[in-house]
Amino acid sequence: MSHAIPGPAVRRRSTRRFNQFSIAGILIVLVYTIIYAYFREMLPEKWSVDSAKIIEILNYGGTGDMDNSFAVTAALFAVIGVDNLDVFTCGVSIIFLLFATHDVRKTGDFFARLLLIAPCIMLNMFAPSKETVVLIMTMFITVSTIYFRTSKVFTVGAFLFLYAIYGVFVRQYYLLIVGVFFMVYYLWRRPLKYHILAAIVVVGAIMAAPSSILQTLQSPRDTSNAYAEQIGSDNRTAFTNIASPASGPGFLVNYVYAATVLITPVLYFQTASDAFMQLMIAAMLIILYRARRKSKRDPDRFEPRFFGSLFIAHILVQLIFEPDLGSFTRHLTSVMLYLIAIKVSENKAVSR
Repeated sequence: MSHAIPGPAVRRRSTRRFNQFSIAGILIVLVYTIIYAYFREMLPEKWSVDSAKIIEILNYGGTGDMDNSFAVTAALFAVIGVDNLDVFTCGVSIIFLLFATHDVRKTGDFFARLLLIAPCIMLNMFAPSKETVVLIMTMFITVSTIYFRTSKVFTVGAFLFLYAIYGVFVRQYYLLIVGVFFMVYYLWRRPLKYHILAAIVVVGAIMAAPSSILQTLQSPRDTSNAYAEQIGSDNRTAFTNIASPASGPGFLVNYVYAATVLITPVLYFQTASDAFMQLMIAAMLIILYRARRKSKRDPDRFEPRFFGSLFIAHILVQLIFEPDLGSFTRHLTSVMLYLIAIKVSENKAVSR
C-alpha cells in the first residue's frame, strides 16, 4: 500500500497566506502613502493639532522640559531629526498597516479590520505625535509575541517595561492601565461572582479615596473642554462631567455617564461619522467577547487573554477622563493592534 505525500494541502495553505485580502492590504498601504506624500496638507487641521505642538517645540526649543509630555515626545523625535520625521512617521505607519492587514482569512475579518484601521489612519498616521510612539510600542509587543513566538515572560516583561517608561515620562495614566490590566487578566476566565466582587471592591475603593486623587483623575475632562472653549474650538462631541469628581458618588456618576457617551455615541450624536464610530466600537466589543468565550474552551491560549485584558484596561481607564469622542477614538485605535493580535493568534499554535 502506497502513502502519497499530501502536497496539495501544503500548497493550499501557502496560497491562503497571499490572497485577495493580502492584495487589498497592500492597496491600503499604497493609498495611504500617496495621500501622505501628496495630499496631506488638504486634510483637516484638527487631525494634527497635537503634532503642531510637538513640531513647534522641536523648531523653537523646549525639549528640556521633562514635565511636559509634548516636550518629552519632541525630545524623542529630536533624535530622529526634524528633516527625517515625516519619512519616519510614514514608515512606522506603513509597517503598522502591513501587520494590521496580515493573515486575513475571511471576508468578515477583513471588513472588521477596516473598521478599526480607518479611524486609526485618519487620527494617528498623518502627523508625528504621541500616538506614533504608541504605535511603535504596540507593534513591538504584538509582533514579538505573535510572529516571533516569544515566551509569556518576555511578552509581559516588554509590556511592563514599555508602559512604565511611557507612563513615567509621557502619559501617567499608562501606569494606571498596568494596574487595571492585572485585575482584568485575573478575572478573564473567572465566574460572574468574581466580577461582581471585584466591582464592589473597586466601588468601595473609589468611595474611600481622597478627593484630591479623584479630582486629579477625572478633572482633565473639564479642563480640556474649558481650554477648547476658551480658544474658540467647536467640538460637537465634547461633554463635561455632570457631577463634582471630588467625591466618590460624583466620580462614579461621571464614569457611568462617560461610558454611555463613549461606548454608545449614536445615542447622543446622530451623524454618519458617529454611526461609523458605533460600528467600530461594536466590532471591538465583539472581538473581545469572542476572545473570552474561546479562552474558556481553550484555557491554554495566552494571547487572547493577554491582549484582550490589555485592550479592556485601556477602555476602562480612558472612560475616566476622555473629553470627547475624537480623543477616545484616537487613543483607543492607536492600540487596536492588540485586537488584530487576538484574531491572528487563532491561527497560530498554542504559546509556550
